[in-house]
Amino acid sequence: MTQTPVSPTRPSFTILGTGALGGFYGSRLLVGGADVRFIARSDLAVIRRDGLRIDSPLGDRVHCPVAVYADRDPIPRSDVVVIALKTTENHRLAELLRPLVHQGTILLNLQNGLTMEEELAAAFPMARILGGVCFLCSNKVGPGHIVHLDYGAVGLAPFDERDRGLLEPLIAAFAAGGIKAEALPSLQLARWRKLAWNIPFNGLSVLLGADTDELIGDPVARRLAERLIGEVAEAAAACGCPFAEGFVTTLLDQTEKMTPYAPSMHLDYLAKRALEIEYMYRRPLREAARKGRELPAIATIADQLTYLDRRNRATD
Repeated sequence: MTQTPVSPTRPSFTILGTGALGGFYGSRLLVGGADVRFIARSDLAVIRRDGLRIDSPLGDRVHCPVAVYADRDPIPRSDVVVIALKTTENHRLAELLRPLVHQGTILLNLQNGLTMEEELAAAFPMARILGGVCFLCSNKVGPGHIVHLDYGAVGLAPFDERDRGLLEPLIAAFAAGGIKAEALPSLQLARWRKLAWNIPFNGLSVLLGADTDELIGDPVARRLAERLIGEVAEAAAACGCPFAEGFVTTLLDQTEKMTPYAPSMHLDYLAKRALEIEYMYRRPLREAARKGRELPAIATIADQLTYLDRRNRATD
């Protein structure tokens, strides 16, 4: 059976999670003329009063007033709900999405890790599930205040190939806001490729207390990163998503050229927030184990991060 495309030419958006990622992309969609609503929690009062501030090489913006809601508020229906929450919030994701999802609603998941789309499809069979892989250096530096440092491109792919026709208007909406967006041939391959950066550089930034320039510039840290990337590549191949020849070298070269950057996990650790260990480390380990592949370096770093996270957030 062929899915019936339900792709509006100018889709409206609800951004679930107005942080470094959701706030930035929501801002660019507004710049491009899209109808955008934001859902915020700790920043809600500040954004309602002062607006949403984005400092960016693409141009500084203050969106004021801006349509921002608490998750308990009645929220007008949108064509696309963009999931920009950290995966540490996924225990409550279905509850947050339930009032936002209707027959044919597009769920665009911008989270990092594996198996999120499978969970969304199981919880919301009436929705159309897309995945997005973001190449973005952006930090939230204060309530309603985001600093975009570098990059910003988005790769999009459907969870169900019958929904590939939904990508074009979303790509156009991002492009109108100055964001390069492209359709990717495989969502699973894109997720594994992103993990090849996230697993080493997020984890090592916490364990070694270093930003990307220090990690890539130090020979010992770089060897650790290369070992972790190698294990991701092995797991991806075992799961039917082999990387192209030269991918690892290209990834390291891109990181070397990157604006010095504190990965999100390092910032979360410093702020004593929960770390995204489950979907970024445990799920890839689980999927690799199903294919008979052990990943000892990744398993070790996952255990180290789990210990540090628990100790870091322990109450005195």
